[in-house]
Amino acid sequence: MNKYVFFDCWDTVISFKEKTKSWNTECLKRHCTNLSEVDFNQVEGLASEFLKQYYFSFNEYEITAKQFLTYLVLNSNIKLDCSIEHCTHDILSHLCPDMVPGLDKLLSYLDDNCIYYAILSNTIYDDQDTFDLVNKLVPNNHFRFFLGSAKIGVKKPNPLFFETGLKVAGAKSSEAIYIGDSYIADVLGSNRAKFSSSIWLNSKNKKKNDYNFYSGFNQASYFECHNYDEVTNLFKKKGI
Repeated sequence: MNKYVFFDCWDTVISFKEKTKSWNTECLKRHCTNLSEVDFNQVEGLASEFLKQYYFSFNEYEITAKQFLTYLVLNSNIKLDCSIEHCTHDILSHLCPDMVPGLDKLLSYLDDNCIYYAILSNTIYDDQDTFDLVNKLVPNNHFRFFLGSAKIGVKKPNPLFFETGLKVAGAKSSEAIYIGDSYIADVLGSNRAKFSSSIWLNSKNKKKNDYNFYSGFNQASYFECHNYDEVTNLFKKKGI
């Protein structure tokens, strides 16, 4: 049996749910000292377009939330009563995620079998802020660490990101399994890093051919599961 299991975070460990569509910019609005001079509808439009262009580029290198907010502040002439870095720690409070259903059963199985597990996730947001949210929503977990792409500047499906996670864990790729909800970032990425197994947690029933725009999309091997009951049963039956 493999000894190391690595998880994506958003929509794999905790769900992505917004309190408001403007959740990325609410932190700036909260700390803005010249509100009468700033049109925050335009700020939100600027933020949405920036992130859309960024994420749809499938760039394999990462930015940080501080850089993203700095771009908005400079382009919108926003004056703050605190540092931009302070604002970055406020962003995730404008989300309302839950634990992905059934995850607790898989984690119990991993704990019972003394299997090491951690989180390797694409995110522009602060590692500790995100990990604190995970620990709040997934009680009694034993995730060994959280490594976010913004911390090291590379992101999935770049194999450099996965290889860094392996080094932090002291693991070999031949001992590792990766679980995630994105076919390109998680399945193709962990294949490129030569993980022993990749599990596509495809709860939204996406089609692999939806990703045929991406070079090499059809060159990955993986197990496809639609919920964590299926993932847990896969571990039990295959001993992967």
